[in-house]
Amino acid sequence: MSEDELPEGWTMLTLADAVEADAPIIYGILQPGPEQSRGVAYVRPTEIVNDVIDIESVRRTTIEIAAKYKRSTLRPNDVILSIVGTIGKVALVPVALDGANITQSSARLRARAGRVLPKFLAAALRSPRARKAYDRGRLGTGVPRLNIADIRRFEFPFPPLDEQRRIVAKLDALRARSRRAKDALDAVPALLDRLRQSILAAAFRGDLTADWREQNPDVEPATELLARIRIERRKRWEEAELAKMTAKGKAPKDDAWKSKYVEPEPVDESELPELPAGWCWAGLDDVGDLQLGQRRAPEFQNEDQYPYVRAANITWDGLDLRDIKRMGFEHPDHLFLEPGDVVLSEASGSPTEVGKPALWRGEVARCCFQATVLRVRAVSSVADGSWLHASFYADAALGRFAAMAPGVGILHLTAERMRRWPVPVAPRGEQAALVARVQRALQDVSSLEKRLSGVTSTCTELDAAILAAAFGGELTERQSSATAAVMEATP
Repeated sequence: MSEDELPEGWTMLTLADAVEADAPIIYGILQPGPEQSRGVAYVRPTEIVNDVIDIESVRRTTIEIAAKYKRSTLRPNDVILSIVGTIGKVALVPVALDGANITQSSARLRARAGRVLPKFLAAALRSPRARKAYDRGRLGTGVPRLNIADIRRFEFPFPPLDEQRRIVAKLDALRARSRRAKDALDAVPALLDRLRQSILAAAFRGDLTADWREQNPDVEPATELLARIRIERRKRWEEAELAKMTAKGKAPKDDAWKSKYVEPEPVDESELPELPAGWCWAGLDDVGDLQLGQRRAPEFQNEDQYPYVRAANITWDGLDLRDIKRMGFEHPDHLFLEPGDVVLSEASGSPTEVGKPALWRGEVARCCFQATVLRVRAVSSVADGSWLHASFYADAALGRFAAMAPGVGILHLTAERMRRWPVPVAPRGEQAALVARVQRALQDVSSLEKRLSGVTSTCTELDAAILAAAFGGELTERQSSATAAVMEATP
């Protein structure tokens, strides 16, 4: 914007000309030293939250160190601009921080009395024009920063003082409405999490399929499914053992060897909730085969490289395979994933992430899994992968896995603990009905989250548009389309 394009009465000023001559733009303390309970307060960029200084988080340095940086001492209504790391945070200094200081990560700007209002200067530093200036002046790659000399040369349009007051008043009113809308939006994610948890809890109480049970009273109960699979499992074990003995030339003379078979321990239901009619509790090793993946082993890295799933690929919305890696495996045939397998994050530093499951649908051919992942392959006659996935999803989202996971810092499910993990089992027809209903309900929640993200982005864009309109002289002469949109969209 040139002088010729400015509204009548406006003028372009560098920031050096917009601040007091005896208080040039300057950064603060280089090394504040250890925290001092009775020292001089100093503000870091981390204490600037939503354009306000979090006074409770402000630290203190010694009186001696503060005296060496007297030049950057703060007064009420000084403007602080973060210039290292997160560039562009802006806040006004409150009365409570009179005499405080800043660090080298911030710059102090003291608005020129009689020419620039502190609130207008702060608004200028938040404007889209300022953002463009920061991008142009940004130095460094790892830790970006702004040079004080460059900041002093940044130019902004300034109207007469009375018009600044009117613009600031209008901005305050619009920002207040925008803030109320954002506060309301900020509360929504927690509500959606509670909704998701309510859906999952209701599903495995049988609430979502109560009508299905009424319409299908004569289906085979899950207890009979489970009894049948236990007979089948024992038969497979006997066949395998007999084949081993025959291969070694040790054919059995009687059936005594069959006594070596160990029946799975029943699940302790004393602290488990009551299930709907026709359902039953089973241990995970009754309904699925559990296996932990292979750790990264250098001795196999010269062999064939296979794609593999790691915990980082598992998200609440399924598998993210955009960054899938490859490595060698000792016995890859035993670790190939098959469609219908469920993979779970075996370990996590976050209680809300441990045990997070995803359903493998055969997305990548000949894909294995790493030791940070547990694979569960459902025994098809009792349940399928979709049912186990839904059950594990509920256990993870409701914090059940985190409650049982041992570990300090990093929580581990451990394969041994998971083998007798209690799994609710419903009749096969009800399993399919419940999974379909849960998926639809969770998809609705995900759709709401995406809409929320869009609305939140719109609010941020509107704030930027309001500031752009303010520095184009539109807020006091005529209401811009951006301003009208905010007036209409916010409560």
